[in-house]
Amino acid sequence: MEGCIIVSKKIPKIAVALSALALLLPGVFLVGGPDTAAAATSASAYGRISVSGSDITVDGDASAQFFGVVDTTALQFAILAYVEGETQYAGKTSVFNGPDTSDQGYISQNANAEEFWSQYFALLEYYDCNLVRIGAGDSWGSQIEYRAWTQHHDAYLSLLETMLEQAEAHNVWVVLVLAGSQEYPTYTYGGSGSVFDTGSTAYANYVEYCNEVMAALEDYDGLGWYDLFNEPDHNNCYANYWSSHGGKTAFHAWASAVAADTADASTHPRSMGVAGYGNMFGWSQSDFDLATGTVGFEIASRHYYASASDASLFSTPEQWAENDNIPLFWGELAYNAVYPLTRWTFGEEAIYANGGQAIASMVLTGTSGYPYTGGTIVGTGDDADDSADDGTTGPVDETPSGNDSSVLPTDNGTGNVTGPTEGTPGGNETEGPGPSEGNGTAPIGGPCQERPDRSPHHGDAWHHHGKRWHHFGALDRWSEGAWHQAGRAPRC
Repeated sequence: MEGCIIVSKKIPKIAVALSALALLLPGVFLVGGPDTAAAATSASAYGRISVSGSDITVDGDASAQFFGVVDTTALQFAILAYVEGETQYAGKTSVFNGPDTSDQGYISQNANAEEFWSQYFALLEYYDCNLVRIGAGDSWGSQIEYRAWTQHHDAYLSLLETMLEQAEAHNVWVVLVLAGSQEYPTYTYGGSGSVFDTGSTAYANYVEYCNEVMAALEDYDGLGWYDLFNEPDHNNCYANYWSSHGGKTAFHAWASAVAADTADASTHPRSMGVAGYGNMFGWSQSDFDLATGTVGFEIASRHYYASASDASLFSTPEQWAENDNIPLFWGELAYNAVYPLTRWTFGEEAIYANGGQAIASMVLTGTSGYPYTGGTIVGTGDDADDSADDGTTGPVDETPSGNDSSVLPTDNGTGNVTGPTEGTPGGNETEGPGPSEGNGTAPIGGPCQERPDRSPHHGDAWHHHGKRWHHFGALDRWSEGAWHQAGRAPRC
């Protein structure tokens, strides 16, 4: 049990037992978790998530609030490690230990999928996250998920089930992202044509995949809601497809088709992770409706990166959603005036103050006690082993036998898995709107982030994915066109 951390959010009931254990066992650390008192007073009961009008409910209770983080690689690396046998990826995530997936990004408790997911969700619970938006952020992630479904069907579904079981055990809900693209052409899902063309085999295969996965996971309360596609309105997709294929009206028709074609697969709510503001969609109720408000999903979406202290940046979209009688999920949110990106505390508070319920921060940087630096967390909440009530702390993971070394993402033998998308992040390049900045009609902000050295970089490759720059040593992950100049600094 060396290096073991015990987290207790039920201090009154087990304080004596845990204190005794800490005295008896060296290397066991008793901690209350970041902001334990605040978390204890605001924690929502765990149960089945659904939607009622503009509210996200938990077993019918509309008072729930959700906060979590985005992880665009943890599921992908888990598939490579535990489904495809590429064990060098075991334990790798986008969240722990730091604000990127450099050589610090491993959870060492990774001997098997259950051990990894148990520690992963224990860490999220420790940081007072009750939500994680996880899955495909781009074509790389989409390919890994789809290939696992087609080539390792049962093993893939088993991995997802294990993930959801461990999420529920640690009082965390999963927003599962089934597909995505930050580039164009998009992944074709074993077919041909564009996934944005409802008449293509790429689209047909994509819908079939979504429907089967959604049906298979119907009974899991750890599944909060589905995200059918990450940022199909990305500026790259707009420039290379939508701008010449009908623009925002055509996008609305396509998103509405996805909603209709997946409507009967599951009773879990659905969303589509649009950025909602960029080169295609502007700052207005009508564009909000075209992007997300009236396409037919149960939850609307918005991704936003900026730094202005202007509450209208959040109250206005919340009002647009209220006008459409639909809840709004801020599926990516971060403060972008610094590098690395940090949590946007002002934005989080403004969202909740204006009736918002659900936020996934792009990073946990800025959270008390972050970044995580190692040690096994033993949960002692309501779902812990019953022995916690009679003088013990419940099961403790032994020293793992899995991989905890530094590994670089490379081709895994298929010839085409080289890592997440180079270039643009999940949001759009344009500055976000805001009455207090810019031209007074649309806010300053936006999702892009300078790279640390402020110049295109080959060889010692910095790679941008999910709003984080990843250092891949000697691997070249930079590609022509991944950077362009916008004002005073390179932007993605």
